[in-house]
Amino acid sequence: MKIEPAPTPLRLIPSTRFLLALLVCFAFVVQYAQRINLSIAIVCMVNKTKSNFELEPKTNMIQNHTISTVKRTSLFFNEKQFFWNEWDQQIILGSYWAGYLLTLIPSGWLSMTMGAKRMCAMAICISSLATIALTSIYFLKNNSLIIVVSLRILIGAAHGTLFPVTYTLWSQWAVPNERGTLTSIGFCAFIVLVGGVLCRYMNSGWIHIFLLSGILGFIWLPLWMWQVSDTPEHHRSISNTERDYIQNIIGKNTQNKNRRPISIGSLPWKNIIRSKAVIALIISELCNLFGLFFFLSNFGKILTEIHRIPTQYTGYILACGFMFMMAGSLSAGITADNLVRKNLISLNNVRKLFNALTTFIPCLCMIAFCFCDEKHQILGVLTVIVFLLGSGFAYGSGYIVIFSDIVPAYSALIFGIATTISSFNAVIGNLIAGILIKNSTLHDWRKLFILFFIVYLVGGIIFLIFGSALPEPWGTFKAQQQVQEEQEAKQSEEEMLPIQKQQETNEKDVKTDENLYVNA
Repeated sequence: MKIEPAPTPLRLIPSTRFLLALLVCFAFVVQYAQRINLSIAIVCMVNKTKSNFELEPKTNMIQNHTISTVKRTSLFFNEKQFFWNEWDQQIILGSYWAGYLLTLIPSGWLSMTMGAKRMCAMAICISSLATIALTSIYFLKNNSLIIVVSLRILIGAAHGTLFPVTYTLWSQWAVPNERGTLTSIGFCAFIVLVGGVLCRYMNSGWIHIFLLSGILGFIWLPLWMWQVSDTPEHHRSISNTERDYIQNIIGKNTQNKNRRPISIGSLPWKNIIRSKAVIALIISELCNLFGLFFFLSNFGKILTEIHRIPTQYTGYILACGFMFMMAGSLSAGITADNLVRKNLISLNNVRKLFNALTTFIPCLCMIAFCFCDEKHQILGVLTVIVFLLGSGFAYGSGYIVIFSDIVPAYSALIFGIATTISSFNAVIGNLIAGILIKNSTLHDWRKLFILFFIVYLVGGIIFLIFGSALPEPWGTFKAQQQVQEEQEAKQSEEEMLPIQKQQETNEKDVKTDENLYVNA
């Protein structure tokens, strides 16, 4: 048997793969800008002199009214704030995740059957429109809370499709030795950087935050539709050399117009449930995202209310933190790919190493947070930055990437299931915070920090013991193709059976007629 030599690595920069990575990066810049804009804007949206007061039942209706106080003369907007107490604020921040979890599993399945390009474009278009629509509450006197919650649920539902869709896209474009590098791009710092400044120096600066992050999506949209395709075969400008390089390693896309969509019942559910590696990975992601999603929504409040850092500075601090998060993601992806490419460490071990780092670093940060108040501002700021840096490793070579390693053919669906559970936990986390935090003091927040310390610790230990990045035999594209071919062959046989019976009946009738003719 002749062994074909491995394809010679093709440079990544410049290439169509790299251009696709940049556009995916831009998409996640838009997503994260629209996700975290409210956590920055809410600091200057809430009237702090009223929001924490215990109101009598007869005055509860005042919470949905606004107060207009002119901060600075403006041609367009006066200063406008809202009477939202801590419970209201946590409901608003958690509503995004309520929508997010609704679409994760359906989008993972649909992207496997319909393609990723149009689904991603539709998601950003809807979320951008809803983000711009958030500015409408400036003109409302009542029901502002209901409008914000409804729009944030819609934004979350649109964003819930992006990660599973991206998994489907990279399953056709990213070769294994580049997977960590290509998938490690996707964080933003810009909107966080300007958010605090807009709140500080502009009347109703929160309006401009929503407008900026919404318009960003419509800048991205035409670039995506022009330069992206679901597979290398259908890309309008990819070179033949690059197309052949990807197809020789990953394999040609076997889907065609005549092929039936993948049904939910045909998925290998028994194998998924019985796989220790898959279950350990789901638990690891559940524990990590439980903490990450919560703190992404609440870091602005923590810095302002616990560490007593002015609003205009929290934007710069979080911008710095997200830059470190992006650096952690890129460094983890590039380092892991180089270590594996040079055979210095196995893919399995390098994935477990970075997954341990992305779990235990935030775990240790929970301990540090317990001692960070206004007297230890520097420690608090450093802890936030280290937390985001460690969390970034997941997107370069941690649990985010491992789904594509162990079950590439079903990574979008399984990731969608895991992230759905994680998003549900994020909603629970915000509800728990709304119950436990009465006065926004370190004493109340410390209870949450201890809870998240335990969650991170459990997730890290379970994956170290049971986790793996080795491909499952049933989760490869080759195995999936064989299953689909068997199902199609079986279905074709079932469809042909009535035809064969009819042919046999016709043949018998012809023979009978011939016998009658001969006898006559």
